[in-house]
Amino acid sequence: MPAALSAAAALDKYKLASTTPWLLLVDFNWQGEHLRFVRNTDAVTFDAGDGAGPQTYQPLAFELTGAENGTTGSLGQATLKVSNVSRLVEGAIVQYQGGVGASATIYVLNTDNPSGEPEIALQTTILKTTTSPAWVTFTLSAASPLRMLFPKFLYYQGTCKWQYKSSQCGYSGALVTCDLSFDGANGCITHGNQQRYGGYPGIGTNGATIAGQV
Repeated sequence: MPAALSAAAALDKYKLASTTPWLLLVDFNWQGEHLRFVRNTDAVTFDAGDGAGPQTYQPLAFELTGAENGTTGSLGQATLKVSNVSRLVEGAIVQYQGGVGASATIYVLNTDNPSGEPEIALQTTILKTTTSPAWVTFTLSAASPLRMLFPKFLYYQGTCKWQYKSSQCGYSGALVTCDLSFDGANGCITHGNQQRYGGYPGIGTNGATIAGQV
């Protein structure tokens, strides 16, 4: 089943030419240890909405081939080839028995999407790893509904989801840090930016909120 794109991304996808980059990102997770890469010439900061907050994805050459559909009800497979010139990934997977069983989450991001959310997010599992002087090749399982985060994004009462000073945050003042809280010592109220708070204060109130004015 094809993944749905946002209206803005769909319009951009079918243009003959566009100045808006489409980025392919991958997040390898070995027992809580992450390696994050973007197929780009520069690093990018991206919040996957998984509760870890904005993370830096380092530039690296990699290729993703299409999935092979199973005919017996089994999950299909895809192949991810990562540059091995620097030996960065090969050195990491040696510590984790080739990374078999670890997760590789793939994101397709259109940088013109105002919400900052990925257009496509696929969670896969590494089934097999091979290496050569040029490439580390991972065989990935197709995304399984049993491994997908649901709901797709996490919602927190006391933590803002926006990257500090991003367009969603909207703060452009002199303060250089924020603790991403609503009313903390260095939170949104301190910044005078409570109207752009990206958390959900109503969570945990059993649907009832009392508002008053003194």
